[in-house]
Amino acid sequence: MASEKGKHIVDSLNWRCAAKIFDSGKKVSQEDLHTILESGRLAPSSSGIEPWKFIVVTNPEVRQKLRVASYDQPKVTDASHIVIIARRTDSENISPDVIARTAKAQGKSEEDLDGLKKMVDQTVSMKSDGDVRDGWIAAQTYIPLGIMVQTAALLKIDTCPMEGFDPSKVNVILGLSEKNLSATTMLAIGYRGDDPYADLPKTRQSYDEVVEFV
Repeated sequence: MASEKGKHIVDSLNWRCAAKIFDSGKKVSQEDLHTILESGRLAPSSSGIEPWKFIVVTNPEVRQKLRVASYDQPKVTDASHIVIIARRTDSENISPDVIARTAKAQGKSEEDLDGLKKMVDQTVSMKSDGDVRDGWIAAQTYIPLGIMVQTAALLKIDTCPMEGFDPSKVNVILGLSEKNLSATTMLAIGYRGDDPYADLPKTRQSYDEVVEFV
């Protein structure tokens, strides 16, 4: 039997849908948007590398360009906010950044974190092939994406995770390559409009099909 808190979480996730149509007249408050983005910032990552950047696009002209690069999907311009989750492409700088960030947070010198540095260096170097490393880094960005989707659902705010766009065009529009970034996913955030798909029953495998205890 689920606890009251547990029931609230499950009910919120059952309410959640990947909104296809957003009400362009409804806006998410800055407080709620901050909570959603903050939950993504606090997401875990392999060896704490945090290889991501969240770009919140508010400029209407830029959003229109992104819509074109997203095969003219209306949600890109109609949602209250659109967030591009980009991955880092400068893997050689990841380990030094982790050590500097950790030293500052823990009040230690970087020399004190030599063990951590060796671990992070090894983790990154194990992904020696460029494509494998890029795929591994890209996979990390889906962790904050999922957490932001859940946080929004708990706030009764709609989202739609998006992969239907041309990353190379998005990179050019936002100047991401110059920042050693590449667009990986997008997240539309807002409130559902007259969406015929929103109230359809969820089609999911059963708990017993998905969960196995050994």
